[in-house]
Amino acid sequence: MSEDFFGKPLAVREISEIPGMLEFDIPVHGDNRGWFKENFQKEKMIPLGFPTSFFTEGKLQNNVSFSRKDVLRGLHAEPWDKYISVADNGRVLGAWVDLREGASFGHVYQTEINASKGIFVPRGVANGFQVLSDFVSYSYLVNDYWALELKPKYAFVNYADPALGIKWKNIANAEVSDADENHPLLSDVKPLSADSL
Repeated sequence: MSEDFFGKPLAVREISEIPGMLEFDIPVHGDNRGWFKENFQKEKMIPLGFPTSFFTEGKLQNNVSFSRKDVLRGLHAEPWDKYISVADNGRVLGAWVDLREGASFGHVYQTEINASKGIFVPRGVANGFQVLSDFVSYSYLVNDYWALELKPKYAFVNYADPALGIKWKNIANAEVSDADENHPLLSDVKPLSADSL
């Protein structure tokens, strides 16, 4: 683990590139047995700016994807908000693209994530990541239930679109699904209106 993995105080940063997106430092406590963290704690995080609107529908679902090194997933924007984090000792390079209508359409943010970081991703912002460690468990806390009939409300953008300027690692060896390979370029994406979200 890096020096800044353990002992960080709970803190938040607003992501200026993408309105409404938040990056949290999460305290991780470790000893000779391993480590422990409160991945999400509503009472502590709401005063720091975690949106209360996340809870207004009364729906919560926690999803976890497991991937091996060089797997690249994304970029997908679903019609719900997400709080994402890493649930193990893995690391990912995360990337997000704003696909919402407005001045920030097409804006990109990327950062490396390990278990000591959490990201709040507003609905309409595409989420993607590339695995940097041997394996990773990537956790998504979302505020709606997955349903096949919601799929038409999703938006996608191609991870390799040069217009995005995402600096993936070792992209030549990335393992990507056929679906993700064939997502549209940003220039072909219709911005998501507030009504569609």
